[in-house]
Amino acid sequence: MTSVFTSLIAVTGTLLGAALGYFLQRRSANRAEQQAAVLAFANAITAVILNQQDRWHRAAEDPGGPEDLVAQRESHRLRNVARQAMNGVALHVPIAAVLNQAEATFWTASEVHSAPTAADRTTRSRAAHQSVRTFITLASKAVR
Repeated sequence: MTSVFTSLIAVTGTLLGAALGYFLQRRSANRAEQQAAVLAFANAITAVILNQQDRWHRAAEDPGGPEDLVAQRESHRLRNVARQAMNGVALHVPIAAVLNQAEATFWTASEVHSAPTAADRTTRSRAAHQSVRTFITLASKAVR
């Protein structure tokens, strides 16, 4: 009887250990996926902001010229990449406040190129970078 009881305890301990190990590994993997989604979006938006600044300069130099058109096409491509990264955030960090900030960040970054003056472009760029920092801060609290 003692050996049956001992075996039962051993099997129970093994099953509990395996279940706990699975739970901890899954939790760690989820956190890593969330962090990767947040980082991908932040990086994509940063690329959008830089492109929007370049697009503004190309349009100021030669509106409708070949470099302006290339910058416009690149702008559309990078905004699409950012939108896809935002879908990753929505999938891995489905928290309304984080998603709302991601959307606000996307639009703030997307409007840099339409600034009427260089001073306004600088203001919009700073606002976009600040919005990225706000997104990262908010998302990092949700991912922990």
